[in-house]
Amino acid sequence: MPSLVPASDGRPPLSIATGVVPMLSQIRSALSSWAVLLLLGVLIASFALWGIPDLFRATGARAVAEVDDVEISDAEFLRAYDSQIRRLEAQIGQPIDRNQALALGLPQQVLQQMIGQLAFDLHARRLGLRAGVKQVLDELRKFEAFQGFDGQFDRREYESQLRRLGLTPAEFEKQLMADLVRQQIVDALLAAPPPPDPLADPLFRYRHEARSATIVSISTEDMGPVPEPTEAELRATFEVDKSRYMTPPYREVVLAEISPDRVAKPDEVSKEELEEAYQARLAEFQIPELRDLDMVTFDINDKEKAERFVERVRSGEDFSAVIEDMTDFKPDEVALGDQSRSDLEQDYNKRVAEVAFSTAEGAVSEPVQSVFGWHVFRVKAVTPPRERTLEQVAATLRQDVAREKAYDTIYDLSVKAEEALTRGAGIEEIAETMGLDLIRATVTREGRLADGRPAPQVIRDHLQQIWSMAVDEPPTLEETPDNGFVILDVANEIPPQQRPFEEVADAVKANILSERRLKAAGERADKIAARIRNGDDPNAVAKEYGLTVLQARGVVREDIGRTSEVAPIVARLLFELDEPGAVGVERAASGGGYVVVRLESIRPGDSRKNPTAYAKLKEEVGQAMVNDSLLQYQRALLASMGVEINNARFQEVVNPQGNF
Repeated sequence: MPSLVPASDGRPPLSIATGVVPMLSQIRSALSSWAVLLLLGVLIASFALWGIPDLFRATGARAVAEVDDVEISDAEFLRAYDSQIRRLEAQIGQPIDRNQALALGLPQQVLQQMIGQLAFDLHARRLGLRAGVKQVLDELRKFEAFQGFDGQFDRREYESQLRRLGLTPAEFEKQLMADLVRQQIVDALLAAPPPPDPLADPLFRYRHEARSATIVSISTEDMGPVPEPTEAELRATFEVDKSRYMTPPYREVVLAEISPDRVAKPDEVSKEELEEAYQARLAEFQIPELRDLDMVTFDINDKEKAERFVERVRSGEDFSAVIEDMTDFKPDEVALGDQSRSDLEQDYNKRVAEVAFSTAEGAVSEPVQSVFGWHVFRVKAVTPPRERTLEQVAATLRQDVAREKAYDTIYDLSVKAEEALTRGAGIEEIAETMGLDLIRATVTREGRLADGRPAPQVIRDHLQQIWSMAVDEPPTLEETPDNGFVILDVANEIPPQQRPFEEVADAVKANILSERRLKAAGERADKIAARIRNGDDPNAVAKEYGLTVLQARGVVREDIGRTSEVAPIVARLLFELDEPGAVGVERAASGGGYVVVRLESIRPGDSRKNPTAYAKLKEEVGQAMVNDSLLQYQRALLASMGVEINNARFQEVVNPQGNF
């Protein structure tokens, strides 16, 4: 469950190695894949059993798992699994079906979480640790997200928030009590002193080491004319590298399409149908006030940090700079975009929406709490509410209504086509019978025609199917993105063919000239590097050749690949050079030339000049040490108690169809 217990000493709540609840702002702005979304969701859980070898093995028991003779039943697991799915759905705003959860390993992670929690609970019981009802009530009263507008605990708000997380009050309070007990154990492990300076300072000096260099760029474009290849050289190169000049494989495709736009008859839509459609979509045409928001989120226990953030911004500090200094977010990761009041109420709570919509344009809000943490909003712009009349949207509505009415016709045609395919009819026969137009094309895997032009969009929409079908496979009926359908038939496959020399002579020549320019650039780079090593001034040498000189100042080792000052390949060379004055040569990041790098200075990181960064590093090192202690503690617990998982039963429970 999301651990929402505020620790009494300000430490983060129990979670996977002190991770925190993932923020909706991160999910909305920075993530694009289901794998990442689900991974972040699972990080809400308490300790997962990463690194525990040989965990899954058949036990012969009917329960899915057993820890120290205490079983985790099928029903318990399924309740936790369903709850986790519901919580993730609430966080990402999209449904997650069982197949998606199964493919991404969510069942295993939920079971690992349950095993880790059970081990903690059993150990706590042996230690005599308990949490009373009064402690649970005291903790509940601390959450502003559960309070009414009078600042007192509000039972209705409490139950509303829990419903969004897929929990009942009884479930939440039981797990909250368990978290309080676990927190007592974790607090003992977190009591270790921070890493000493003799450990942290050398690491800071290394990671924050800054180097400056003079860089001479030698591009192939600076090489001027290179010798033109002779006819004999062209033909010899072609013979040696013939495979480079082949045609791509092609497939000859025949396609028949029926689309809503073709079937739709907008002119036949009546005024009554238009009015009915307008009323049904009134919310779409009556747009509420929108606010373009940035949202910076802090941990549930970091109210004071959120308040300091607001104070710094209101005192005149740059919003983006304060974000980077006080959080792990980048400025572009906090953008929520346009939000309505109902959006915020649904995603967070009424208080969050009230604060965001009472903040002036250009200002930052006071911190406000939800179950996901403390939020600070910046109102970048306000879009007033507006309404579009029926006359203004009539053309669009008429087309949409006509398309909707066309779907019945399309469905009937698809049924007839399916029946014809079942009895063995060919695509030409079906097209003629149903009045469909045929599209014939010869296409590559990338959707290009033989003359290089893009294939029609309807073909490009089905490239994967076209290239996965066997040539002798019967035609297939496929849906289209616009809710229509196509009948596909792969008539033939044309394997790669050798292009004749005459057809590719220009390409062969261009490749030879490119290689000769690159070779010339490399030779010039070696000469320039040798001269600089012998004491020549890089600027004077570059001026002699008409080349560009760059000064890279203060490139920090830790920032390699994060900043655009120098390319990572050049930065890595910079940190491979031994001492000031050393010179190295590397291919340019673009591949179109070389760079000569002379190291000018080395400045180790100084923790005294950057106390904020040093404190952050010590925190990271301390956290890594705590994580290691927690993992070792958990492994020791599991080793002493014994863990058995009935893998066969587990697979049967999470995937009754057997396609695990």
